Amino acid sequence: MKRFIVMLLILIACLILPGTIFHYWSWAGIKPDLAMLWVIYIALHHRPAQGIIHGFVIGLIVDFYLGRYIGLYAIILAVVALLISLLQQRWYRENIPLTMLLVFIVTVLGQTLMALIATTAGLNWYLGDAVKVILGISFYNCLMVPLTYPLVHKSFTEGILQPKKKIEQQL
Repeated sequence: MKRFIVMLLILIACLILPGTIFHYWSWAGIKPDLAMLWVIYIALHHRPAQGIIHGFVIGLIVDFYLGRYIGLYAIILAVVALLISLLQQRWYRENIPLTMLLVFIVTVLGQTLMALIATTAGLNWYLGDAVKVILGISFYNCLMVPLTYPLVHKSFTEGILQPKKKIEQQL
């Protein structure tokens, strides 16, 4: 139960921080996509099916929080979790620079998918603005990794976010 509460609190922080602290730390109006970063971290530390389910549910919560385009984030974050699940088998999770590169690549792919779906749905985005936003968010998410990933990784491997089976095996 503690694990679920901590994961929920982190998700709430991911929803609130972009509108508060990162409003002042934005770069040309670009803020990190913390919900996508959280899904990437979860998918890195779970089996593929669990990561995809987490991505879909978190995306649905983000959709309801934002209050528009219900299902857009759910699809995007499920696809992001699927990409991470496919790549994580050949990735060293303990290596921060490689994790930064992984976060950058997957964020570019996720944000590009979001721009394509939004454009297909009829939203008017200019290509130059979309590229600037996609690269800006990806770079910002990448910069967040050295600040957040070591603590999250340690929590997933040794701490309170450790999956239940590992805790039971230690007892």
